[in-house]
Amino acid sequence: MSKRFSESSLSRQLALVAACLCLVVGLAIVTLGAISSRHMQQQLQEQHGEALAELIAHRVSGAMENGDLLSVSATLQRFIAISAAEEVVITDVEGKILGQAGSSTGRHRSEFSAAVRIESLVAGEVRVAMRTDEADAAQNQLIVSLLGLAVLLSLAVYGGTRHFAQRLGGQLAKLANTINLEDAPLQDKSANELQLLQSRIEALPMDLLRTRSEPAPQDENYRTTSVLYLHLASLSRYVDSLDEHALQRYTHRLHQVIYAAAGFYGGDIHVARQFGLAVYFSGDNKAGSAPFRAASCGWLVAAVCAELEEHMSLSLQLAMAVSRSELGIGDGSDIYPGLYMQHTLDELHSICLSETQGVLLAPALSDDVDIASRLRASPTELQGYGLVEEFAATYSDLLERQLRLIMRRLNDPGSAA
Repeated sequence: MSKRFSESSLSRQLALVAACLCLVVGLAIVTLGAISSRHMQQQLQEQHGEALAELIAHRVSGAMENGDLLSVSATLQRFIAISAAEEVVITDVEGKILGQAGSSTGRHRSEFSAAVRIESLVAGEVRVAMRTDEADAAQNQLIVSLLGLAVLLSLAVYGGTRHFAQRLGGQLAKLANTINLEDAPLQDKSANELQLLQSRIEALPMDLLRTRSEPAPQDENYRTTSVLYLHLASLSRYVDSLDEHALQRYTHRLHQVIYAAAGFYGGDIHVARQFGLAVYFSGDNKAGSAPFRAASCGWLVAAVCAELEEHMSLSLQLAMAVSRSELGIGDGSDIYPGLYMQHTLDELHSICLSETQGVLLAPALSDDVDIASRLRASPTELQGYGLVEEFAATYSDLLERQLRLIMRRLNDPGSAA
């Protein structure tokens, strides 16, 4: 039932919900009114009955004092004729009936009593019975009338809401047909317009219609970055001589070596040229400054390749150079840093074409404190670049331990090329 209701038209849903809410509110008001009116009616009946009993007791007290029971009976008959009492009974203190007028035959009746006093003494009691059938019937008729009014009001709300909801549903169906990718328009008028609109929107190629947000510069792209450039000299010679499977294994082994070495120093590896890789270092790191980390990574790569070549039939010859750029590598949202980086990569690429063994350091890195205090470089004739000769004893031991860790990992059968 709930599924059928949810799939019905929007006009029917809104009309039924509004009518039900109106009916619930109307029933709540009618119930409150019925309880309140019944309470007030009972209070009025009690006040009237008690006052009538007191009045009769006062009127018959004199006749009872004189023992005139005929006068008492006449008084009771007169009150039956002029009041709403149906039955009046007078008894003495022992409960003996001294006078009675009328009879009560109604199903719904209320009794009220009052003491008959002669001076300060109680001489008897007056009991008055009153019918409440007519009052109850009048109240029930009022309740039924109010219920009928609540139902009529709910029907009016249903009709009015459905009229306006049909207009709203028609507009939604029109919008659904406007964005419909199929040629056939909506035929089922009882279908839910919101579900139809949702299905039509979900069918739209939103990825093609949605435009990207405006790119914004990022701070990490505008800080000084050190670059370790690796020219894969051996790979450039093996491209034409190795088969595809052997070439993939060889490239995978190179990637393992460089990836492991860069991992110690927080380097970010990118392909920069056909046979050139760039490992970027930026930010603070406990291993040292970015230029020193780039030089350490280069030395580690060279040392691992030298040991691997002893057990391989292929060469792992690399040419490496380190320089510095004022900006980072950029990304898809900000291409300027990447464009600015290209002249640094071009310079490093031209230096590495000399295929000098070892790690070359650009002249711009001479002012780095860690470079000056932790390693020694000898000058070369390549545009002022220096060749890393050795590291300070502490850092040399650290590099040796890192070398052993990488070799142990590479010699693991699960990582063999």
